[in-house]
Amino acid sequence: MQLRTRIKICGMTDVSQVKHAVSLGVDAIGLILHANSPRLITVERARLIREVVPAFVSLVGVFVDASREQIEGSIATVGLDLVQLHGVETEEFSQTLSKPYVKAIRAKSIEQVARDCNAFPSARAILVDPYIKGQHGGTGQSLDKALWPSGDSRKPLILAGGLSADNVGQRITQFSPFAVDLNSGLESEPGVKDSELVAKAVRQVYLADSYANQP
Repeated sequence: MQLRTRIKICGMTDVSQVKHAVSLGVDAIGLILHANSPRLITVERARLIREVVPAFVSLVGVFVDASREQIEGSIATVGLDLVQLHGVETEEFSQTLSKPYVKAIRAKSIEQVARDCNAFPSARAILVDPYIKGQHGGTGQSLDKALWPSGDSRKPLILAGGLSADNVGQRITQFSPFAVDLNSGLESEPGVKDSELVAKAVRQVYLADSYANQP
């Protein structure tokens, strides 16, 4: 039985906000380094954030259909611990990267999700996000429980999509994910995390876990 749900906050853009999230005990910080997103940051900003992310907290670079050269350049320059891939990257491409990767799946049907989960045997985890045409994450739309591949994946599963400080505890109870990936639901505006919402979300995750682990 899993005792704790891991917490990743994605789309971080500000050093002080990252420091705050780390102080609350989050497990991973996500930086959008190659995507059509209002949360896209420069390598220079990412390096400043790297300096305040301590040991045992993962710094994750998020990419959408970036070239190997772009990804490897960010890994080396920023000092990424993990790569998160949100495009049409293949298993053959992904497994050659120099850092472990998480593959994001945009869920359309349970058959498609199961097929895509099995297509990435070298992934360290699978992130499941609702399919929204033309968007690759940060949509604010919630995942349908019917599309959650709990019985079809041998990989740790990360729940994304429409998570907020108000619903993350309930969603953990419903889905029992390995981790949650929070982004737009914690923002006062795109790319700006609200410190009170971040703190509330972390508390809700801890509460959901404590209820789940009661005898």
